[in-house]
Amino acid sequence: MTLTSDVNKPAWKRSDHAYATLKIIYVNFHLNLLLTMDIREEELPLTPVRKEILLDDVLSTLKFGKFHFKMLILTCGAYFSACAEMMLIVFLSKPIKSEWNLDDMIFPLLPFCCGIISLISSFTFGSVSDKFGRQRPLLAALISVAVFGISSAFAPYFWTFVILRAFVSFGTSGIETVDFVLLLEFLPKKNRGCTMVVITLCGAFGALCSAGLAWVILPRFGWRWFVGACAVPSCIVLAYRLWFKFESPRYLYISGQRHRGLEVLKEIAKQNNTNLPEGDIVCPPSPERGRVQDLFSKKLRGRTVFSMLVWFFQSMGFWGVTMYLPEYLGSIDIDPYFNMFAVYIGEIPGLCLTMVFIEHRKLGRVRCLRLFSFSTAIGLLLFAFINVPIAKTVFVVLVYFFMVPIYSILNTYTPELYPTDSRSIAIASMYMVIAFPGIITAFIGASVLSTNITWLYPTVAAGFFSLQFLFTFGLTSETAGRSLNDTKQTTQADMISQAAVTTPVVQNGSIGNGDVGNNCDVTDASPML
Repeated sequence: MTLTSDVNKPAWKRSDHAYATLKIIYVNFHLNLLLTMDIREEELPLTPVRKEILLDDVLSTLKFGKFHFKMLILTCGAYFSACAEMMLIVFLSKPIKSEWNLDDMIFPLLPFCCGIISLISSFTFGSVSDKFGRQRPLLAALISVAVFGISSAFAPYFWTFVILRAFVSFGTSGIETVDFVLLLEFLPKKNRGCTMVVITLCGAFGALCSAGLAWVILPRFGWRWFVGACAVPSCIVLAYRLWFKFESPRYLYISGQRHRGLEVLKEIAKQNNTNLPEGDIVCPPSPERGRVQDLFSKKLRGRTVFSMLVWFFQSMGFWGVTMYLPEYLGSIDIDPYFNMFAVYIGEIPGLCLTMVFIEHRKLGRVRCLRLFSFSTAIGLLLFAFINVPIAKTVFVVLVYFFMVPIYSILNTYTPELYPTDSRSIAIASMYMVIAFPGIITAFIGASVLSTNITWLYPTVAAGFFSLQFLFTFGLTSETAGRSLNDTKQTTQADMISQAAVTTPVVQNGSIGNGDVGNNCDVTDASPML
């Protein structure tokens, strides 16, 4: 029996020793397999896969809170002080000419020299801000405005005054270049439009402060006290900046300082009483930052050229009507100081209206820009050709109601068009462009006023705004409600997405625009205002 059964067995079972060995190997294999599966099941909850989250989404999750109010105090205060310093020159033409017996064509050398310095300042601050951060350039700009603003009140000679005011312009251009970018890079997506207009609203209050001080101080105490008083706000903001100095988290991430960027985000979450979302924050570093040539790359060339043209004619029109407006009002028997104060008050409701219209659920950036440009041109023509004094006062207030908010729209829209690694140099380039009108409009205005043709002065400015309105149709990318780009690579992907958005897609028998997404611009091809 044994022999027969052994013969019938397979060859590998005929040896009890071999069979036992194979059985042990089999059992050990299954035990090891089960043990490995148990270990993997226990380890899975301990090492979850961390999701990736975009930096723009992180800032939106943190929401608008206490930290942002503190940042608003800094940026709005800085722009308030800059506008107070910039607008005081409007009230100095007569007292400065009288102080040093200047010829009519000598005084324009003051804004001319300030404009030249503004050109240099804008480029310097824009490049430095993209390469080394936003906060240190802002500090340098505030110091320049505070120190030289007060010093210029003691100038013994006209050319000394020109040099000191040129250094003030160096600082004010730096504030303009850095201020809007600094605030923008902290804001949640849905709060950008309205909040960015608040900076310009504070700038309007700065101009109003300058007009009020001129009304109260100039006739009683003279221009030196007036110039010194206008420098006080910059001293206050400088002290605040020395206390509150958080760097932009977007800049920190693209410059490779992820640890510092994370610390800033944690501070925002702490002060806003929110939680930092879990996940790996995605924001690739960009070693090439602050390069002017990047603005004219294939990806950005179109938006750069048309933005520069719109900014240029905005500045030509604004300074064309503002530089000699007190003198012009006096020439047609309208009280210049009181009416300039009323004009600056008129800016405030216009800016409040812009805060509503600029959001993506309303007109958005581009249509809002077109509406205000067109309305400014019409207001200037009415101001030029209707010769009733009360009506002229109403129309000049209407002009500033529409004209000044254009700056707030441009200061919101322009930095949104560019990635973080080129954002400051982009806005700096725009301020370099608008420095040219500051150089030449003083001479143009003096020449136009010398003709004694009362309608010519505002009509020339109306022509500039008409050209601006036409060039706004070259701006086709709407940024309202969209995420910001941080590097050139994301901008390229954004443009590809934008091209896809404009292609009609048939869904469920209807034609739509596809999925817009959060990281793409929406092309505004509408010819409407």
